[in-house]
Amino acid sequence: MNEIRIIPIEGIPEIKVDDNLAEITFDVLNKSEIGIEKNDIFIVTQKIVSKSEGMERDLSNYDFEELLQSESKKIIRKRGDLVIAKTHHGFICANAGIDKSNVKKNSALLLPEDPNKSADKFRKRFESLANLPIAVIISDTFGRAWRKGQVNFAIGSSGISPIDSYIGKLDSFDNELNATEIAVIDELASAAELVMKKTIDIYQ
Repeated sequence: MNEIRIIPIEGIPEIKVDDNLAEITFDVLNKSEIGIEKNDIFIVTQKIVSKSEGMERDLSNYDFEELLQSESKKIIRKRGDLVIAKTHHGFICANAGIDKSNVKKNSALLLPEDPNKSADKFRKRFESLANLPIAVIISDTFGRAWRKGQVNFAIGSSGISPIDSYIGKLDSFDNELNATEIAVIDELASAAELVMKKTIDIYQ
């Protein structure tokens, strides 16, 4: 891969429970000037995946602390209202990935139960519509230890190798590499965030 283009898909409607994201995305692309090419990589935000899978919770019916406990495998650190937790998926993030932004008032959005399965479902349906192979990455925004700001990370994928390993290969001075593994899907997810807008309806 010597060159990449990052193209936002605009016009995705507000997503509801049981919406088929692959079909919606395919329809929006067909009405746009964006062509679909073999081996395109789709970065799909966790937010619309969670909405389509019914992971939104009305906080008038749920206690936030109870949600936090149910979504956490382990509470790592607490400071004021901020909780750093390890989710059942294995992610270490703020508030176990529970998000209150870009959802209805007094609501919270949980992470998809199985992001890899979500990515696989999207990929297979989209490929059946487009008759082309694609890859899919489900992304979410996480903070980083000891660094200010947030970046997009991959939380699930399908049709793409998550890691590009250089272990056992030689560098330019013929030294054998023992630990270098490039987190390809994280880098792609982070790059895609540059064209995503947090306050308007651009979801991919």
